Amino acid sequence: MIPAHKGLRLSLILVHRPSAIAVTPTVQSSRCFDPSYSLLGRAIRAWTGDRLRGEAFFIVVLTGLALFLLMSHYLGWALLKPVMANNPSWQMLFWAGQLASVVLWGGLGLVGFRPAVTVTCSPTTLTLEQGGRSRTVPLDEIEQVHTVSAMAYHRHYRRYAATEIFVSTLGEEVLLLRTSDGPVVVALPDPEDHETIRAHLEPADVSVSEPVPQPRS
Repeated sequence: MIPAHKGLRLSLILVHRPSAIAVTPTVQSSRCFDPSYSLLGRAIRAWTGDRLRGEAFFIVVLTGLALFLLMSHYLGWALLKPVMANNPSWQMLFWAGQLASVVLWGGLGLVGFRPAVTVTCSPTTLTLEQGGRSRTVPLDEIEQVHTVSAMAYHRHYRRYAATEIFVSTLGEEVLLLRTSDGPVVVALPDPEDHETIRAHLEPADVSVSEPVPQPRS
């Protein structure tokens, strides 16, 4: 039989037991290689101020510079060949210049890394961050959550100008959040990170659906 004073002490301990601390899940991906985030790609994106126009113009400019270098190399060789035949030491300078121009083209237009994506799940919001961009979505503004294939994302959803994209390394599937302000795409390389986000949204009365069929092109 437990003495009264010990029972009283046990009751006080139970009354003053600290409450559980809410856990805020955070998932993050690593950065990945992406030429569109090179110096040239970022400059064009900042100049156009539009994601889709920036991507299209980047491809045009990068291809145009490659053709310009190629034609310059052929033209330079055709014009300077007689001179270099009489001055063999100039050939080293000529080919060094050709190589330097190719390295410069690749360094400015091909070497780039897409920033990491960080998703913070708070009790009332979903915060998405990538590089200098961020978006905080209140859970009550998320109408539906779909899981779509990467192919459907490329062919369909990413073509909408209103779509906000937070994509790191693209896996087989992406998450499509339908909000009152427009769709938001979240792509993380680990499928378990997608499940963590879906599990966080389910208690918030958000309609979380199964993967949808890929739309026909």
